[in-house]
Amino acid sequence: MTERRLGAWLRDAEHQMNQEMNDFARQYGLTGMQLSLVDFLGRHPTATVFQVDLEHEFHVQRSTASLLVKRMVERDLVTRVVAASDSRKRQLRLTPKGQQLVPIVQQHLEQQDAKMVADLTAGEARAFRHALRNISQWHTTKE
Repeated sequence: MTERRLGAWLRDAEHQMNQEMNDFARQYGLTGMQLSLVDFLGRHPTATVFQVDLEHEFHVQRSTASLLVKRMVERDLVTRVVAASDSRKRQLRLTPKGQQLVPIVQQHLEQQDAKMVADLTAGEARAFRHALRNISQWHTTKE
């Protein structure tokens, strides 16, 4: 039997992480992607964040990001505010209700990170993080 390809391992790991995030989010009536948006905005509280930033961060199409934001606005977790720099753009901000979820989501994600490296030595964990960072930046590096 041939050895399994790295891409298959990464796909399975991503699937497991997404499933766990969706399971966790369900208790709040949300999806894992919606909680990821809460985390993203929570980690950038003073930044000016637009929908296009979500498209880049989550590698999704404009229509997907638009639907995500629309549903978050409907749940009173995110607001769209006219940007000071360009009145055609809408800045995304967490509402007070959305801000209440930030520490909950961040704690869950920290636990998820810890679980991923629990069986690794400190050096292996650093190498794992380094490898994932390099892999995630393939599209930006020159060949």
